[in-house]
Amino acid sequence: PFVVTLYMFVIFLTNYDFIQYKGFEFEDYSFLGFLPPLVKTYFKSLALVVFQSSILPGIVFCVVILFFSRVMFILSIVGFAANYLFVQLLFQHQGESFLILSGFNSVLTAFALGGNLIIPSRKSFVLTVIAALMVVIVTGFFMKVLSPKGLPLLVLPFNFVTLSVLYSLKFRKDQSDLVLLYFQPGSPEENYYYHHTRLARFDRFKTIVPELPFFGKWTVSQGHNGAITHKEKWKHAWDFVVKDNEGSDFSGTGSSVTDYHCFKLPVVAVLDGTAALVVESLPNNDIGEMDLKSNWGNTVIIDHGQGIFSSTSHLDPSSTKVKVGESVKKGDVIARCGNSGRSPTPHLHFQFQPTDRLGDNTLDYPIGHYLEKNNDGYMLHTFDVPAQNMEVQNIEVHKIIQRAFELKYGDKMVFDCATGEDSRREEWEVRTDIYNNLFIQSSAGATAYFVIVGKIFYMTDFMGKRDSALYWFYLMSVRVPLCYEPNLRWDDRYPLSKVMNNLLRYTSEFLLVFNPQIKAGGSFRFKERSSEAEEYTIANTISAKGSGLFSFFKKTWEGELSIDRKGSIKQISIVSPNKPRICITANALEEKKE
Repeated sequence: PFVVTLYMFVIFLTNYDFIQYKGFEFEDYSFLGFLPPLVKTYFKSLALVVFQSSILPGIVFCVVILFFSRVMFILSIVGFAANYLFVQLLFQHQGESFLILSGFNSVLTAFALGGNLIIPSRKSFVLTVIAALMVVIVTGFFMKVLSPKGLPLLVLPFNFVTLSVLYSLKFRKDQSDLVLLYFQPGSPEENYYYHHTRLARFDRFKTIVPELPFFGKWTVSQGHNGAITHKEKWKHAWDFVVKDNEGSDFSGTGSSVTDYHCFKLPVVAVLDGTAALVVESLPNNDIGEMDLKSNWGNTVIIDHGQGIFSSTSHLDPSSTKVKVGESVKKGDVIARCGNSGRSPTPHLHFQFQPTDRLGDNTLDYPIGHYLEKNNDGYMLHTFDVPAQNMEVQNIEVHKIIQRAFELKYGDKMVFDCATGEDSRREEWEVRTDIYNNLFIQSSAGATAYFVIVGKIFYMTDFMGKRDSALYWFYLMSVRVPLCYEPNLRWDDRYPLSKVMNNLLRYTSEFLLVFNPQIKAGGSFRFKERSSEAEEYTIANTISAKGSGLFSFFKKTWEGELSIDRKGSIKQISIVSPNKPRICITANALEEKKE
């Protein structure tokens, strides 16, 4: 619109012979004589970005870019250098004016396609070089077309190339590493951190959130791509058994089906749905025997919608609790574990599949969330695939933890914050935006977005002041399972821009698109309670660690978030080296809607 409108205005002015287009001439300063001619041309191209025909604004603008974004600074150099190379190859006799104009458009195009409208990556830098060639060609074309008409070139090549590339990228079948900006933009670095943190945290997320098909702890006896039967089109399946403390799945001699710990244990629906197929009349096998004609044995297949079916097999005969066409809810008992079909010993076979056909090929679909038992306690998994020999169980919601994090529209909380000798009061209110996304608004000038997926509370974004209580709440509760298991552990990621703002981070960003040199994350755990009267506490070690050239760097904060027995967030405390302890205490003015 800017270019078209200006051309209309320039053409209109031709009605007046006393008004003429002057063009541009750059003044050369003697005190800058030490600069090579190519560097001067680079600064002149930058000056045109801010509509100036003096080299000094170009130098100032270059410094501003460097402070605002290291990625944009490098992009300006890459875009201009590629432009210079292609001009020399294609137009050997063009003067400095052509080089400045094409360089100016190439720099703008590099900003847009290299990091502002596309997430910065190695491929976006390659695209910047290709776009510079396109700019040179388009500049040469439009100069031939517009010069006889007395029309200036302006930013027409930038507009033409950028819009053409963005439009063409929308028709890709696969997104690859050239990711168009899909959120409110910040600097290229902030865009990069936000996108890659979101990818690491939510890439495997699905629209439906299945759970494991049983109660209590079971062990994966055969996982995906198993050694026995989970091969080829049936490779995305699980076999589950129950093992005792000695690691055995049976007691006694194991010669009878009743010796096996999982035999006749309840099997549950992993999601809401409708029973699509029920097989229940096949007998259990004797130990060591298999019914190869009825491979799957007694089976219940449930239609969960969206092309997702779950199939549980080798069930106990006549134990099914549902009929074809009946609705089931997540967690409803649908049958009991047996030893029918191709099953030498009692176990549960489970898979996702695309149809209700018995024995159909499997789907690679993750379990929404589950706990893995290990020697030190438990590890939280979200949208993951239980692996061979894992002892796993579903999350059991703890009402007190759930109440603390199940924030609703209109909830209000008040906190007293103390940092060293400074203290203040901060008020929070839960609100919603026009897209029905819930967020916490703080009186200290901060906003934190959150969502509950299944049985997990997630912080999805934070904006605003980092000296606020809400900021520390964001760091301490970026992901919280709504359960309580002593020594339950989990890890999560933060965008580095939310944790660090210093010279070291800015320096590392010169290498950002090749490999992020510093990453930030949190290691969480539920602390064990010594008595029933004690509060529930989440401990977190927040860390920023360097790698490669920055492997010397490591910074950590230790934090705790405590929840009282009423289900209210009572206190947040943060300890950081060489800084005063931060203590955030809930005030009695808290108001939560029921």
